[in-house]
Amino acid sequence: MKKSATLIVLLLFTLGSAFAQTQRVTGTVTAQDNNQGLPGVSVLVKGTSNGTATDGEGNYSLSVPPNATLVFSFIGYTSQEIVVGERSVVNVLLVPDQQALSEVVVVGYGTQKKSDVTGAISSVKEQEIAFRPVASAEQALQGKAAGVLITSNNGTPGEPPTIRIRGVSTVGNSNPLFVVDGMFVDNINYLNPADIASIEVLKDASSLAIYGVRGANGVILVTTKGGQAGQTSVTYDGYAGFSQVQNLIPMANSADYVTLNNEARRNSDPNNPNVPLIPASAAATNTNWYNEIFRTGYIQNHQLNVAGGSERLTYNVSANYFSQQGNVRTSDFERITLRFNNSYQATKFLKLGSNLAFTRFRSDNVPASVVQSAYLAPPTIPVRLPNGDFGFPTSENSGTTVANPVAQLAFNDNFTRGARLVGSVFADVNFLKYFTFRSNFGLDANLDRTFDFVPQYRVSAFQFSERSRLTKGYSVGSSLLWENTLNFTRTFNDAHNVTVLAGITSQRIQGETFGGTRNDVPGYSRSVQYLNLGNEVGQTNSDGGFVFTYLSYLLRVNYSFLDRYLLTASFRRDGSSRFPASNRYGNFPAIGVGWRISEEAFMKNQTVVSNLKLRASYGLLGNTNIQDYLFIPKIAPNLNPIFGQGQTPQPGATELNPVTSNLLWESVRQLDIGMEVGLLANKLSLEVDYYDRTTSDMILNVRRPGGIQIDENAARARNRGVELSARWNDKTDFGLTYSIAANLTTVNNRVLDLGNGGVAIIGGSLGNGRNATFTDVGNPIGAFWGYQVAGVFQTADQVRGGAQPNAQPGDLIFRDQNNDNRIDGDDRVYLGSPLPSVFWGFNSNLAYGAFDLAFDLQGTHGNKIYNGRRALRFGNENYEQSVMNRWTGPNSTNADPRVTNGGDNYEVSDYFIQNGGFVRIRNVQLGYRFPKTLLDRVRLKALRVYVNALNPVTITQYKGFSPEVGSQA
Repeated sequence: MKKSATLIVLLLFTLGSAFAQTQRVTGTVTAQDNNQGLPGVSVLVKGTSNGTATDGEGNYSLSVPPNATLVFSFIGYTSQEIVVGERSVVNVLLVPDQQALSEVVVVGYGTQKKSDVTGAISSVKEQEIAFRPVASAEQALQGKAAGVLITSNNGTPGEPPTIRIRGVSTVGNSNPLFVVDGMFVDNINYLNPADIASIEVLKDASSLAIYGVRGANGVILVTTKGGQAGQTSVTYDGYAGFSQVQNLIPMANSADYVTLNNEARRNSDPNNPNVPLIPASAAATNTNWYNEIFRTGYIQNHQLNVAGGSERLTYNVSANYFSQQGNVRTSDFERITLRFNNSYQATKFLKLGSNLAFTRFRSDNVPASVVQSAYLAPPTIPVRLPNGDFGFPTSENSGTTVANPVAQLAFNDNFTRGARLVGSVFADVNFLKYFTFRSNFGLDANLDRTFDFVPQYRVSAFQFSERSRLTKGYSVGSSLLWENTLNFTRTFNDAHNVTVLAGITSQRIQGETFGGTRNDVPGYSRSVQYLNLGNEVGQTNSDGGFVFTYLSYLLRVNYSFLDRYLLTASFRRDGSSRFPASNRYGNFPAIGVGWRISEEAFMKNQTVVSNLKLRASYGLLGNTNIQDYLFIPKIAPNLNPIFGQGQTPQPGATELNPVTSNLLWESVRQLDIGMEVGLLANKLSLEVDYYDRTTSDMILNVRRPGGIQIDENAARARNRGVELSARWNDKTDFGLTYSIAANLTTVNNRVLDLGNGGVAIIGGSLGNGRNATFTDVGNPIGAFWGYQVAGVFQTADQVRGGAQPNAQPGDLIFRDQNNDNRIDGDDRVYLGSPLPSVFWGFNSNLAYGAFDLAFDLQGTHGNKIYNGRRALRFGNENYEQSVMNRWTGPNSTNADPRVTNGGDNYEVSDYFIQNGGFVRIRNVQLGYRFPKTLLDRVRLKALRVYVNALNPVTITQYKGFSPEVGSQA
């Protein structure tokens, strides 16, 4: 660390010396439409990378060479060029640009003006994700891009969310590809949100085809912040806060638990007059297990950034520390990120640059089942006994087999440590006026270490460890990417604009995992907990790995005529070692067209519509997110048959996974039809897209005649829907600046073909021998499947002669769907989908004087959740408080059954299906910027303080912890 700090100081000193040869220019940039200072205006010395941006009041200061020309540009306003001459003060009045289409968005392997884009791209800029107190960049994106559904999986610190773009495209891996500063990565866990300059989400074939086989599930392009030519700036951002668990499920207290448990025992064994019951005295202990394992969490984030540059060299250096104390006791996450981005104009035609990030993290993990244990553990069990030992179930207090969750945490010593280096270096060569060649080399390398020590302990007859056990694991991985592209750009006769991109790329991804386990390792200190100190007898070890490669050729042509008629044609040929040699290469073409109607002559004499563009695209994409080596037979060793003289075990091995040598790419065909509208000088902007994407040759594990199961291309699925997004930007006469944005997406997901004789895919194991999901033709992927409930049997006469002869009064009535007077598997029907049919986001930012307010909303609708917690009963677990509304006699209720320990009431049915839709306030933030006159006294450029509430309110009908668990597949 000392050496790095020294390098930075020397660099800043050198830059300071360079600035001494220039003159200082200051001024104010004002908007013509309201005579207010414009913040964030780009001020650049023409022909160089030397520049700055105006502050919150429109002021700027810049060192420039003699006789410089300054270029002032801002989105929504016409750019101006002004010769400085000998002036030291240059004030500028910017005029609104009625076209307001100069915004530049990042696309695959380059940038484009928003007005020239023929594809469906959602762009989220720095100011829309800044200051959000979240651990990951994905969370900052929630609710801000149409077609993008981001759901938090659980409350584990550092756990990344799940992202789905335009639905679920496969029964396999539907995760999108991330491209950070040109480097392909599978996740952005390492990325600090404060380092992000922009995020673009590519969604249709026209924008995605350039990524070919990697683009089937969408691509998220992340551009991190670079330096700006001008004065060196040092910025600190920090926040700290607290978190609490919301929507805790009310559980039965001890008295109610004793009542319900004894009632369940009698109902489950009605003919036994000697059913053992829990004595009323057990209710004297009333443990709230939630209180015992949950705590108020703490989160803090500190970011230090140094940026600046000269005409030839720009740099951006940042250091970030993030820490999150989880809401489950002993769970913690800590991350340190260092980033160095720079660019260097070595000569007039050669530019060099790098984008490097190094991350180290630490995660103290808790048992995955500890929250479930707190949900199930009876309140009659004490946390500890009078002698200090942990409490455990007895025949007097419950006799359950649920673990003491506090003991689980006490005897848990599990952590993960890791380091990751991600970055790229590039060289741009400009030649023959119209050509640019770029060579980019990227690296993603990681090293992770896991540690899990279980001491010798005993809580009860089922919660114990007779011997200590140490498990250690290591994983190393690397991804090397080398891309070479040639770009040609030229305008012919002031009417024809042509850009051609051609390139070749290669990537090698490999990884290795190894580890081992031994018993009887001493437990008094981590410093001496090594595997070689344990017992060799019974030890286990593991070693595994993978390697696969890509080789790709790409071509894209962008053409526009008179800035009105647009064409984008893309082609990529991909080869991947994940497929057999006969099918290793695939071709992925796409075409997109656009018509800027607002540029036609008949639109010139009106002032309402400032932008109107129609666009459409169609193309083929591929999916390579499959398991490794599916086409290679695997031999299972240590299968020792008994035969021969003496019938003794003989060494043996056999092939257990039959394979096909005809494995193909999963292919995605996508149609997109879109319209972009800008009204009232683009104060109001609208976008609407209709999309239709079909996945073919989906890889499934298919059962063939003879019971053989084989992975092959067998299925088709379809996602289609509509995306809407709108934004209004304006400033009132009394100084209120505001921006309001909203987006809405509909998704219709259906399986078209399973290719295996109509045999549905059964999944969603509940751990009790039952399965809740059924992927079948005509239904969504991962759909819920089970019985429909028609009420509760009230009397024995109602049961008699019905379709459920073994039922008792108080049991659920299942609908006889085929009217054969018998309830069996043929009566199970579609019960809903875990995938939302509609999801939306609403975001607003307001600023008045020194105050600003940000408000984010998000919602999903149409999805169902199978409340598996309520459906799992093995004996004497605790009950939710709502179970007190159970059936207790004729006409007591027709909604909730009697309590039992097992039985048909726990079959998969819509009794356990709940509405998974929700509306959530994602973020509310109120900030205050200190006035410049005050900051000048302490030599600060800007100072802002704020208060923030993240996920403070959730409105939902779901009765579990969080409805987000049901909005993914």
